[in-house]
Amino acid sequence: MNIVTIDDGLTLQTSNPDQLTQAYREGQTALERGEDTDNVLKTHVVRGDFASAAGYLHGLAADARKRLPQHPDDCPCRRCVHDREALMRSIYRTWREGVAA
Repeated sequence: MNIVTIDDGLTLQTSNPDQLTQAYREGQTALERGEDTDNVLKTHVVRGDFASAAGYLHGLAADARKRLPQHPDDCPCRRCVHDREALMRSIYRTWREGVAA
């Protein structure tokens, strides 16, 4: 088994690193090419080429993440609220440590 790190920092373990990487790149550009993603994925699975299927799915997911709109600064979603609170705690902790020194 080989360990492959793909573009977005994801690390995967596979016996076919070249196939996984190639399929990942194909998945990233599939929507731009207007590809029938269901049939491509089905073809990989039917052939038993699970490394390519996994790479293709990860590529599709990476492309979808890039297409998501950016959240506004005052976004009320749970993740954004959590991130803002963590940032404020970090700033306050740094300020407290600076005042104490």
